Amino acid sequence: MIVKNGVVFIDGAFHCRDLSIRNGRISEIGTPGAEAGEDCRDAEGHYILPGFVDIHIHAFGGADCMRGEQDVRKMSRGLLETGVAAFVPTTMSAGTEETHEALAGIERVWKCQEPCGARVLGAHMEAPFLSPKYKGAQRAECLRLPSPEAYRKLAGDLSCVRMVTLAPELPGAISLIQTLHEQGVVTCAAHSAATAAEVHLAADAGLSQITHLFNAQTPLHHREPGVPGAGLADDRLAVQIIADGIHLHPDVLRIAALCKGSRGTILISDSMEAAGLPDGIYELGGQQVIVSEGAARLENGVLAGSTLLLHQAVRNMIHRAGIRPESVIPMATSTPADSIGAPDLGRIVAGACGVLVEMNQDWEFVSAVYERGAL
Repeated sequence: MIVKNGVVFIDGAFHCRDLSIRNGRISEIGTPGAEAGEDCRDAEGHYILPGFVDIHIHAFGGADCMRGEQDVRKMSRGLLETGVAAFVPTTMSAGTEETHEALAGIERVWKCQEPCGARVLGAHMEAPFLSPKYKGAQRAECLRLPSPEAYRKLAGDLSCVRMVTLAPELPGAISLIQTLHEQGVVTCAAHSAATAAEVHLAADAGLSQITHLFNAQTPLHHREPGVPGAGLADDRLAVQIIADGIHLHPDVLRIAALCKGSRGTILISDSMEAAGLPDGIYELGGQQVIVSEGAARLENGVLAGSTLLLHQAVRNMIHRAGIRPESVIPMATSTPADSIGAPDLGRIVAGACGVLVEMNQDWEFVSAVYERGAL
């Protein structure tokens, strides 16, 4: 496929370039010649971006990764059409057997990818090593103290886990962070009552991200910065943010982006099954969720994930938070990709993943761009 007349995001800047996608990869940038019978797409001056990478997503389009392999495959197919090139299915609090089965379903897709879908990069365990005080929409009865042994009971002999969110102040958390860090698993802090000092101590042990900054964690106070303050101040920590205009005020989005920059800010969806669907009654982690005007809440009013799509997050950061597009785009592409160890994603270079995103001059999503049949 040849993509012509696009304003292409390359190496942090926009360039008027044509490019080609062949065998699922970007093959040439500049003025590629078309092969016989090759498709040609006219971008008509629209922005061409790398495919998005979502490292924190529970569900999409009526499918939930906790329900197993077929739901993960459905998520993969649907997310590709929204411009997501790759994602990390994220589990909720559940019993030991249910958690293991959910991870096993993710692992099967991770090892045998959906033929025409967003790539599954592994699993993100957002539970169960969380603080009951800041459980959010997680089920309190399923929470437990962290330890390498408790983690092994959940994951067993599976190898798909790439990220774990936990409360670093809990007894045993530092030991688990160290163990996971040695295994190459990314650890994140959230659903946590930690002080700033406890977060910095966890970073010493290998913690590298804050999950959904400001949500389900100690608040920022000028004499006790808590989890968000430590996340914003510590250069070792990247922060995940939900830019839906519901979880965070636009000023807070701007503060986070200005503090951490494009290499320290990660846009996530944290979406539940209503993402891509109308308002109504849905489910998350076995709990009823009421979605009204795009906001997903439990019956008690607690936010229960989001219905956000990553292209909406990009637009919100540009229009609502006032951040330059050149800084926003890496937050949804190369920064999350690099954080999970996937350097062929999130950038437009020869040999990189050939899933691209087309957005118009007002930063509205136009289409996912990819070579059908080659993924």
